[in-house]
Amino acid sequence: MIIFNVFKKITFLLIIATLFNCTSRSAYKNGKKIELLKKKNERVNSYSLLPLKNSNQVIEHKYYTLSYSEKDEQAEWVAYKLTNDNSNKKIKRKSYFRIDPKVESGSSELMDYYKSGYDRGHLAPAGSMRINDVSMNESFYMSNMSPQKPKFNRGVWKRLENKVRYWASIYDSLYVVTGPVLSRPIDVIGSNGVTVPRASYKTLVGFKEEKTRAIAFIIPNAKSNKSIYSYLVSVDNVEKITNINFYSNFPDSVENKIEANSDIKIWLKK
Repeated sequence: MIIFNVFKKITFLLIIATLFNCTSRSAYKNGKKIELLKKKNERVNSYSLLPLKNSNQVIEHKYYTLSYSEKDEQAEWVAYKLTNDNSNKKIKRKSYFRIDPKVESGSSELMDYYKSGYDRGHLAPAGSMRINDVSMNESFYMSNMSPQKPKFNRGVWKRLENKVRYWASIYDSLYVVTGPVLSRPIDVIGSNGVTVPRASYKTLVGFKEEKTRAIAFIIPNAKSNKSIYSYLVSVDNVEKITNINFYSNFPDSVENKIEANSDIKIWLKK
């Protein structure tokens, strides 16, 4: 009887040990999985998606970052992130244009555009800043404006902005860097001497699960009835024209591949 009781205790202890070991192993695996997911997110988030810094002042607002060119009195680039769930249709457009207090040299002013014949063209669009009142208000800083011909701003450029917002719904996250092509300007306006660009560009990097893709556009500052796809270029092309180095903190193998793409089918591939 004593031997039988001892045997029962040993068996019970072995069962408990086995269950504990299985639970520990399962917890270890789950913990490992969570740790790997965290590392993956940290890896993606650790990429600096901003262009390389230069002599211009880089300004961080809450919902976008820009590099301000004093000699052109506008941003050479504006960078922001889009996701499918950061648009709130209850946030209405508030056309309250104002000086950007963060620009050390002073930003362009509303009067620079007065009777100039050019629109105050948003770089980070108000339509993409419908996150909350703060984001909407930030989008109306004059540092976020670039002189655009009315039929360009309200036409082909608006069509591209709408398409970018749609693409944000098919990617987990979408990063946009946009700005004017400031070389060989077509005009200068206002007492502050605001450069009127000959074209504007957008570069896009989309993340979806394990995939990273990029595409870009350069569109002349003029009326156009052409499809936006006729203005497709690679990020490499935009770098050559603007002399801005985009996405340099990606590993070379990723950077070289995504920056060479100008194929819309690759960009839209599931």
